[in-house]
Amino acid sequence: MTSYLTIMTNTIEETVERMRRNWPEASADQARQVMTLTRHARLVQDAAQAALQGFGLTRSEFELLAALRSHAPPHRLTPSDLYDAMLMSSGGLTRVSKGLEARGLVSRPAGEGDGRSRPIELTHEGRDLVEKAMPAVQAAEAPLLHAMRCEQS
Repeated sequence: MTSYLTIMTNTIEETVERMRRNWPEASADQARQVMTLTRHARLVQDAAQAALQGFGLTRSEFELLAALRSHAPPHRLTPSDLYDAMLMSSGGLTRVSKGLEARGLVSRPAGEGDGRSRPIELTHEGRDLVEKAMPAVQAAEAPLLHAMRCEQS
């Protein structure tokens, strides 16, 4: 993992130097920051997804369950609150929530209004699953975050 971070850093530095030589009008320092953030984010996301495979969850499904779990009981949010919490499109949220509902991990309690305002609620099964998955995800992410902190020192 650390070797991958070293290779990634070297690749970014080569790109930045090439940019400085061949495109001096562009901000090479800003490009370095963006490339580093993007690549680190991809590493963390990949590690989380690998950890989630054992739980039968995608990252999006996990994020929805975790967003609900992070709110006080009854762990219920409207779709618009979930869009904001997850930075996910309404179409993506609908697809993910329907899949989780079919598996009994979330429910849509009856209420007033249409599907855009009916809340999405974490079921007991969903809560159990996300509570088991969270430590595995955090354990997979921790070495990457540690390596990134060391890299910045």
